[in-house]
Amino acid sequence: MKKKETSEIKTQIKKFVHSQGFSRVGFTFCKPLMDEQEHLEVWFSEGNSGPLEYLSHEKMIDPCNVFPDAKTAIVVFFPYARPDAIPGQVAGSLKLSRYLWGPDYHVIIKSRLFRLLEYINAIVPEAMGRVCVDTAPIMERKLASMAGLGWQGKNTLLIAGKQGSWGFLGVLLLNIELEPDPPFQGNRCGTCTRCIDSCPTKALRPFRLDCRQCLTTWNIEREGRPENDISAAISDSGWVAGCDVCQEVCPWNTFPEWGDPEIWGGTASLHSKHAKELRVSTSQWKKYISGTALMRVRYRHWMSNLDMALAKENL
Repeated sequence: MKKKETSEIKTQIKKFVHSQGFSRVGFTFCKPLMDEQEHLEVWFSEGNSGPLEYLSHEKMIDPCNVFPDAKTAIVVFFPYARPDAIPGQVAGSLKLSRYLWGPDYHVIIKSRLFRLLEYINAIVPEAMGRVCVDTAPIMERKLASMAGLGWQGKNTLLIAGKQGSWGFLGVLLLNIELEPDPPFQGNRCGTCTRCIDSCPTKALRPFRLDCRQCLTTWNIEREGRPENDISAAISDSGWVAGCDVCQEVCPWNTFPEWGDPEIWGGTASLHSKHAKELRVSTSQWKKYISGTALMRVRYRHWMSNLDMALAKENL
């Protein structure tokens, strides 16, 4: 396609993307991310991936490992935080990460990206693609930076400028070439180290996360009893599912782009219940987590998390 044609198509695509509730969208070429290879090799060799054995830098380094015909990546940013959804705000409650407040984000974002793919296919009939939302082995944050959405902060998360970091990333890989957007240059964390200084388990170094120490690894991703210092941090902090500390202290999240409650949100009883009420039966647990991202947490894992979180109170 000619440059003028791709420019017009991109304008149409961006308009459609914004109509689907995404606040940012960018385009970048699909190619092996060789500038990340050394960083990834060091990260893995140091054991930072911890118990997340499904991670592999050989797969992550090239989007074509996910979709062999990939030529263009469309990256989107979906705000999810809300000013009325604050973990631990209700007296006696425990803390569940803001991304768990509403329905399962995988379903929401995938459905909108599939609509986008259908929209593009109507404009360019030969277009085919692969939708990726947090489960495919690709480097979404690196692609987002390459597409101009923002930069990876010292907490390793994508910071979309004044819109902050409270957002899900989605990627649509396409088999057609569209003109890339200018990549985001540099980063704007400066000398700030609030995220690193505030991490409950010291899992963060500048631009590097040790998954072995991250609370989310143990209260969401992996079942099993972590080291005593991790258990103690869960008890001290009250984070029973996920952890938002590194985002809560980030200056770029002072006035973020808030999620639209018409699209994202709704009631979240686990956030508002007193800790004593969270020891529920298996059937109650399934009812509470139905249609949410917490469905990946088994009942016995949840009860283990509660035991750690409530260790001091002996509730």
